[in-house]
Amino acid sequence: MKLLQSAVLTAAAAVMLQAGAQTPGADGAAPVLARNAPSYADPYQRPALRDAASGPILLRYQSMQKLKKRFDAADLDGNGVLSRDEARAAGLGFIDKNFDHIDTAQRGSVSFDDLKTYLIQRREEARSR
Repeated sequence: MKLLQSAVLTAAAAVMLQAGAQTPGADGAAPVLARNAPSYADPYQRPALRDAASGPILLRYQSMQKLKKRFDAADLDGNGVLSRDEARAAGLGFIDKNFDHIDTAQRGSVSFDDLKTYLIQRREEARSR
């Protein structure tokens, strides 16, 4: 939970810096444009140019937000879960291909939480190799 809160705060700070947020100068009078602010809006930025401390967490958060938007758009009936047909129709091939592994309860549908759990599990398996 703390990791998610940290990611949200980092994302908010990055958005403010992207938008040209101004910070007060040393004397407090004249605002100065934030300098050397990392740019996370460009997904094609080389990893070496990203901020090492918060970069991976923020990028993971942004990716998850994009996936959530695609998931919600694919949910045609608005019930919060995707059937295999909805995933296939929306072009979510990853969910379609791994549907049986994601749907551990064998309900015939997957929620976004099921998908997140599956992705975290896969990441942990990849790290342990």
